[in-house]
Amino acid sequence: MGIFAANVYIFDLESLSEVEDSFEALAVGLADIPFLVFTSVFILNKMMALFSMLFGAGILLLAERLEARKEASLNIHYTRNGILAVVGLIHGLLWFGDVLLIYALCAFVLFPLRRWSSRSFVLLGSMSWVAVLTTSYWPGSSGLIADYALRAIAMMLLGMALYRSGILTAARDLEWYRKKCVRLLGVGLPVCLVAWGFYDANQSLSKLVHNIGVPCVALGYLCLVIHCYQRGVFPKLTARLAAAGQMALTNYLLQTGLGTALVAICNEVRGERVSVFWMMLITFAVWALQLGWSKPWMRRFEYGPVEWLWRSATYRRIQPFKSVG
Repeated sequence: MGIFAANVYIFDLESLSEVEDSFEALAVGLADIPFLVFTSVFILNKMMALFSMLFGAGILLLAERLEARKEASLNIHYTRNGILAVVGLIHGLLWFGDVLLIYALCAFVLFPLRRWSSRSFVLLGSMSWVAVLTTSYWPGSSGLIADYALRAIAMMLLGMALYRSGILTAARDLEWYRKKCVRLLGVGLPVCLVAWGFYDANQSLSKLVHNIGVPCVALGYLCLVIHCYQRGVFPKLTARLAAAGQMALTNYLLQTGLGTALVAICNEVRGERVSVFWMMLITFAVWALQLGWSKPWMRRFEYGPVEWLWRSATYRRIQPFKSVG
């Protein structure tokens, strides 16, 4: 859902080369400012960081489960991510903002490191994030691609460390997650707010400062979610979010179709590019749709449709689809 809120700004663009200019050309009035601040400070790059952490943790989780069952983890891992790379290539032909290909390529590189310690993952991840900071001064499409790739691999490594240490699997107590959440968000959000405040004055420095705050905010969100989960708050919303997460690949791909279609329709009806306020309405509409359909779907089926195809192709046999529960 957070990924969509970041991507809604670029669904009507043709290529990466237009991204930076498109942000500068946004029509911003009083009605647009709340959502623009919300996405800039709370969403932008933080959600990709969370997504990458979970993807990195998933590499270890899958390998452990396969090895526990005495299955060939190497073969299944590379088959699974080879298929993901093909999906990413196809998705990239339809929309330039695809990240699946980058994720698959990162997974190829990271799998041999799966037996590393948490400390080693943190060290290499931190070094990779320092490299991300340098891309703040690297303009153009090549800079954006380098930024995406380095950002993904750095946060995947951090996710692997969080999984290996038990932090991501809620192994700490309730108070630990509460304190970490308060401290991390208390540092990260003000840093990102300050960076957003002088973006027009010095874009490169603003990006660098913002990227310093991103890991803190992403980790703060992670601790916040686990804290809320442990306390059992918002159970109905949590159930819907969990269902949407179980079919994350399906929802991600559908977001491209929904986003590009809705933004194009609004642009056509208005006769000009939609403002940030309209992008907000589109975002909320897609969130409502995906939270609405994911839970009923997962009640009836074992997997999302794309997840089912992906799993069946990975294991080279048709997987159970309809839920028997």
